[in-house]
Amino acid sequence: MEPGADRRQDGRRKLSLLAKGARHDGTGIDVRIHNISGSGLLFESDIKLSTGDRIEIELPHAGDITAIVIWASGRHFGCQFEGPVSRATLSAVELKSATDAAPAPEKEEPEPATGESFGDRLRRLRIEAKLDRADVAKRMRVSAASVLGWEKDRARPRPGRMAALAKILGVETSDLLGDATPEGMQELIDRGREEIARAIGVSADRIRIIVEF
Repeated sequence: MEPGADRRQDGRRKLSLLAKGARHDGTGIDVRIHNISGSGLLFESDIKLSTGDRIEIELPHAGDITAIVIWASGRHFGCQFEGPVSRATLSAVELKSATDAAPAPEKEEPEPATGESFGDRLRRLRIEAKLDRADVAKRMRVSAASVLGWEKDRARPRPGRMAALAKILGVETSDLLGDATPEGMQELIDRGREEIARAIGVSADRIRIIVEF
């Protein structure tokens, strides 16, 4: 390692980056990061926080990072990360700040998304349960990267593991799935039962369909 590499990683990087995060109760927050290092950051926000409060801040390259408020002054808050943040993440934050600061060409605004995705719901329920991704990963016997993939809607747990995940979060499976189950599910099951019955030559009441979540 080059001399002074650790000092460079811990050095404060000044920037101006809008970021999203969440309080310990799952409430979403918007912050503007003014500087960041491998051990903590300074941000500005309208939210009310006290020393010792825990929050999660979404950073480029790393996803959600847990931070603890160590001082507060008006709209400004100094936080310490629970664990060290990599140099790659710090560089990604700087790059994102520089990119966001550059004027962007006008473009048509996309239609706003409606409803809460499975990943957003999982993240909210996890935070409400005061669990880290590592806690969920250990109890589900998967990697923390897998849990991050679920929260980013890049993948989902296998249908048979949904009930186990809901139990870890302390909610019903239906609360975890939200509106993911179509309203016409019963009609779909009834139609499938009739088609199977016709195909094998028995009455529909002899067919049972079990759906596992």
